[in-house]
Amino acid sequence: MLVTGALATAGPALGQSHVILWHTKGLQVNCGVEIHAPSAKATEVLCSAAGIPTPRHGFGDGGFVQLAATGGPQTLRLSQDSFVGTDSRLLGQGTLWSALGVTCSVGQGTVLCFNRDNHGFVIGDGHYRSF
Repeated sequence: MLVTGALATAGPALGQSHVILWHTKGLQVNCGVEIHAPSAKATEVLCSAAGIPTPRHGFGDGGFVQLAATGGPQTLRLSQDSFVGTDSRLLGQGTLWSALGVTCSVGQGTVLCFNRDNHGFVIGDGHYRSF
């Protein structure tokens, strides 16, 4: 199983976190719950990092990817802050974060996020790989 092997190389888990908005040391990766309509439930996790490809169409800046509990990751262009909350917390190497059916593992310089369908991505260090 792809995810199991990837988590095994992330090192020992230091803890688990369920904060709304977080970043890695050096602010290389930022992730959290994506903003949604006040009358709707949140459904997607949003991350930003250098190296995430910019879609050809759309408006705004590239460098964003979203992932829901099911389905594959989608790269985005955004023109405004689209994270819920403003109090970003530092998550250290080995921390597992989960929300909305998505789990992310913080590694040394990279972050692996995946969902129930075993779809997700690895970001950080200027690189992006989806699966």
